Parts: sequence; C-alpha cells; structure tokens
Amino acid sequence: MKRFIPVFMSLFVIYSSTILAAEITTLDTHVIETQQKPSSPLTTHATHPKLSNSNAQSYNYSLPVLQQAYYQGIDSIGGTVHLQQGLWAGEPYQPGGNVMPQVMLLNDLTAVGPLTANNDPMAVVLLNYSPGGSGQYLYIAVMAYQHNKLVNIATHYVGDRVRVKGLVIKNHQIIVDVIQAGKNDPACCPGDVARHIWTVKQDKLVEIPSHQPIVRLTPAILANTEWQLESWRYGDPVTTSDKISLRYINGHFVGMVDCNNYTITVKPLLSPGSIKVLGQHAAVTTRTCNAPLAPHRQKRYLQQLTNVTQFTYFAGKLVLTYQVNHHTGVMIFSTRKKQP
Repeated sequence: MKRFIPVFMSLFVIYSSTILAAEITTLDTHVIETQQKPSSPLTTHATHPKLSNSNAQSYNYSLPVLQQAYYQGIDSIGGTVHLQQGLWAGEPYQPGGNVMPQVMLLNDLTAVGPLTANNDPMAVVLLNYSPGGSGQYLYIAVMAYQHNKLVNIATHYVGDRVRVKGLVIKNHQIIVDVIQAGKNDPACCPGDVARHIWTVKQDKLVEIPSHQPIVRLTPAILANTEWQLESWRYGDPVTTSDKISLRYINGHFVGMVDCNNYTITVKPLLSPGSIKVLGQHAAVTTRTCNAPLAPHRQKRYLQQLTNVTQFTYFAGKLVLTYQVNHHTGVMIFSTRKKQP
C-alpha cells in the first residue's frame, strides 16, 4: 500500500491553495432492494444500492463493487485500469521513485439511475487521475451491466483541478455542478460555479448545453442547504453525539452547537471563495446543555468558525479552511439529511 500513499496527498492538495489535506470518508455501504420504476430516476450520494428489475436482473452498484471495478478512457493511460479498494497506481516514472500515475475513485459522490431508453439502472462515478505533477484531472465514468458483467461503458474528461459541488441523475441525464477555473483564474484557484450535463448515446457520453448561467463563487451559493459538521479537521471526525449544524442566510452563518443557536456575520472578499467571518458580530445563546462536553465543543467550534478564511467543495461536501494559532486546518461538512 505504500505506493498508494502519494495519491492521497496529491488529491488533497488540489482543493485549496491553503489546504494541505482534506478528508475522504468512505460511508458504510447501504444495500437497497427495490423494483426499478421506469418513470422515477434513482439518485444516490451516500448509498450505493443493489437493484433488481422486473426481469430479475441484478444490478450491484455497491461501493465495494465500484471500488474493485475496471475503468478505461483516461487520457495518457493505455488500456484499462483495475482499481483495488478504489485506487490504482502505475509504475514509477523512475525506478524506485515515488512519482507515478494514479487513479482514485471519489467514494462519497456517486449516482445510480436510468440513463437510456430501456430504463436499466446505471452507476455514475467520479475518478481523479493524477499523472504525477500539479495537474489533477477529473473524469466521469458510467458503469452498466452487460450480460451480467459490470462494464465501464463510457468515460469523459471533466477538467483539471475541478471541485465537485454535486452529482445527480435526472430525466435520463447526468448533472454535475462544479467549481471550475474562470477566464482569468489560476488553475489552482477556480472561481466559476458551472453546470455540466451529459447524456448516454450509443455507449458514449455526450455533453449537452446547460441553460444555467455561470456565476462566481460567493457565499450566496451556500444558501438553501443545511450542513452538518463531519470532521473538525483532517483525521479528527466528530462523534455521533455531536450535533453541530450550519446554514448561510443573508450574510450570516447560522446553526446549532448542541442545544445552543449561533449567528455570525460573514463578509465575502474579492478572491472567489475567500471570506471574512466577523467574530465580533457573533450572537450565541447560553442554554445549559445536557451533554457534559457541550461547552468544550461550543468553544472549539466557534473558535474555528470565526477564523475561517475560505470555503470550497470537496466531492459534494463543504470545506471551510481556518487558521488558528498559526495552524491551517479544514472543517468538513456534509449535507444534513432531512428527517422523514
């Protein structure tokens, strides 16, 4: 596994010029047994289903299966790559060296649903290809079952150092929302929020025009989504008892830390994704929570939040970069699931 270590470091670096590492969390596989309905496309993010249609055909798109699959169509890699636990690494460019071509499956963002007229479910995954330099090339790949065998039927290049905001299947189309480099943006620091749409035709991905206008990356893009803290920093996940939420409403971060509400003013800066959180304009309720560690969590969270300098996305998750005591870290937020 030593040869795979560089793939993590190279992938982490691309999502922010100030982020040295970011977290990739592999969610537990959740298997869903269902009948595929032709008129209802199925979209998944944190679940990786095993589906069956009315003809008893099984479609196993669980995460472990996708992590062990064969993929092709990645530029400059001849032939097919076979992932092992979601990773592939080629031979080092120099004998005994650590620089090598690498491919990684982005585990946390997949979609499953019908993409063709026969309405058979297919899986859409994202692959990061690192040739060994600063470039980090994102690909979208479509997986389908042919003669009871999982096959990568189509792969398409998305962009260099693109940050993925969301991935869905809707109306037989693949919709990917990304943060990509604008006309005057350096490759390291993309600032355009754009939408790409693909359809599958004759086992090929065909991009079609999106009518959604391209906008710049400002805090306004965070509106209408509720987030839940997943990691305090890289390698430091929250516990199941931690209840910390965040929303952006009219120039403010608002949410809850255990039983207390907070509101903090946020000011956008000129550089895309750069913000200033005005800690002096924070308002926090002072309820006494039942959890013994609630005061500690509240202090830590508010200290990190009020020192956030930048935000971006990482495979559909919100990433807030903070600087505390000369240390740069990232807080990772996932979309908060709505209660049934």
